[in-house]
Amino acid sequence: MRKLKAFNMVEIMIVVCLLVTTVILCLPVIFNNSKEARIIAGWKRLYSEAETNFEVFNIGDAELIRSVCSSNVENKEEEIYKIIAPYLNIDFSKNTKPLKHYHYRFKNGSQVPMHSNVFTRLFSYQENGNIVGFKWLTCDCSETQPCASVLFDMNGEKAPNRIGRDIFGLYIYKGKISAFGAEETDSDKLESDCNGLKSGLSCSEYYLRGGKF
Repeated sequence: MRKLKAFNMVEIMIVVCLLVTTVILCLPVIFNNSKEARIIAGWKRLYSEAETNFEVFNIGDAELIRSVCSSNVENKEEEIYKIIAPYLNIDFSKNTKPLKHYHYRFKNGSQVPMHSNVFTRLFSYQENGNIVGFKWLTCDCSETQPCASVLFDMNGEKAPNRIGRDIFGLYIYKGKISAFGAEETDSDKLESDCNGLKSGLSCSEYYLRGGKF
């Protein structure tokens, strides 16, 4: 009976050790999933707020952009950014200078080329600590040709600083905004673009549509 009891205790200890090991191995996955879920939830809230803000912008200050575009101002991007910044909840009091040490990449780790519509070095903080990147594309924009692109790092300066993981974005058009990837009507294609080893741009729209990571 003593031998049987001892043997059963050994078995119990082995089972307990296996369970503890399993939990320890699973914790990083659970933590990462929880972190990603918070980032995506934050992106959805931010996009919803941006839609509301730009409805107000189109009524109040859109004409100011046209004035800058038709003026002789040398650096139109910075002037336009000052007009749009309040609608992006930018907090210039936190950092009035460009964030020179902030770098970001595509989801697959490749560098964002300078000619890309989503390449910028004009970054600021939002009131909640997120980082916002802004790039003015053209004054000859329309409802289908974007005027500007905006990046939101939902994790601030913390890693991974990857588009599609903690960075999402939108295009500003005349009269509306639209998430990166919104032009894709095929949800399966959108999911494939987001989950594959690609740029991660489509993730902005994919997660807005309820996509899973």
